[in-house]
Amino acid sequence: MIGLREGVVVFRIQLLPRSETFIATQAAAMRRFEAYFVGWRRVAGLEVPESKSWTADDGGRLGRLRELRFRYFGSTKDEIAQLKGQSPRLVYAHFALDGYAAMRLAKQLGVPLVTALHGYDVTMSDEALGATRLGREYLKGRTGLQKEGALFVACSEYVRGRAIERGYPADRTIVHFIGVDVERFVPPSTGQREPVVLFVGRLVEKKGCDRLIEAMVEVQRRCADAELVVIGDGPLRADCEALVAARHVRCRFLGAQPSTVVQEWMARAKVFCAPSMVAASGDAEGFGIVFIEAQAMGLPVVSTRSGGIPEAVKDGQTGLLVAESDQQALAEAILTLIGNDELWQRFSLAGRRRVLEQFNLARQTQRLEDVFDDVLSSRRVQIEQRAVSSAVVCASIDRMHNSTFQRRQQVSPYELPIDRSNASATEGA
Repeated sequence: MIGLREGVVVFRIQLLPRSETFIATQAAAMRRFEAYFVGWRRVAGLEVPESKSWTADDGGRLGRLRELRFRYFGSTKDEIAQLKGQSPRLVYAHFALDGYAAMRLAKQLGVPLVTALHGYDVTMSDEALGATRLGREYLKGRTGLQKEGALFVACSEYVRGRAIERGYPADRTIVHFIGVDVERFVPPSTGQREPVVLFVGRLVEKKGCDRLIEAMVEVQRRCADAELVVIGDGPLRADCEALVAARHVRCRFLGAQPSTVVQEWMARAKVFCAPSMVAASGDAEGFGIVFIEAQAMGLPVVSTRSGGIPEAVKDGQTGLLVAESDQQALAEAILTLIGNDELWQRFSLAGRRRVLEQFNLARQTQRLEDVFDDVLSSRRVQIEQRAVSSAVVCASIDRMHNSTFQRRQQVSPYELPIDRSNASATEGA
């Protein structure tokens, strides 16, 4: 049971991919609301306690069938009763496709639906989205989501702009930056930074790891001690490893790692570099919470002016941004930060300061809870207005009915109209 705090259903189709630590940390940082995770199925990744979560597919031979039933027909009465036992005040879905998938659940619970927009969900082309069954279903139901959703929370101004281009209502689409735990992500107190260029991210086209590998050829030609460390996994890992071998780049691939290992490397590295680009599908970097994590640890960033990155990294103040796919400019920016200690120190301090001021997880989550309160207050006002309107209409109907009845009572029987429809043709001639 939730206790004194109000409940919020955090909806994600899959609970919970390893790369989505920002969802888990944001939920854990809530103070006035308590998160209860709901999804279609569990996946290998981040652990979500069973006591604070529910999935339609709970395993076993019938699990997949229960997921399909939930997906296309909604929850059973018993399931809704179980979820209502968590006292949910609203459903908070991460990503637009999940918002679409959560629409029926929000209706069954009788609560408003708030959908967080993170990037690919509003940047990918409809053709690319339509490559999957869920994507095709979302495209058919997107207008309904845009009409019925109580609020849409974009992770950056860039994402908000793209969402509005896709038909999301400007008056119900706001920007809210997700923060990082500034007490956990802290600069190392002692120790010399190593000439390591650190990449953290999924190995997919959008993240641009292959561009970084190409840039490292020039970096290592001019700085023999420089090394590339890649944390993350994905469909392009084999291609990246082959490119490293072909270009003779000194590089370590560590695969997917827990956040503690990521922090350790952020404390050791000299430069954080993730040169994101717009993929052929249209998928673009919505914001990039990893840039905020790096800056929180005093690690300057080199990246690109792509998507929402300029909102995460202040070019010339906390990092250096270059044009997409400009490998020479990327190499020069990395070399600048490796070789200029005064500039590095200035960027390091400014990055940490900016995170404390604008991206503190506790403060940002408090603001998100304020947004939830506003949604609920607006909903109460709407319900009250509908109740008043309904009462006015009923009162008006009652007055009309009473007035008509009184007029009928006042009519004299001698004044009743004569029905002459059956009179003979000669009558009254």
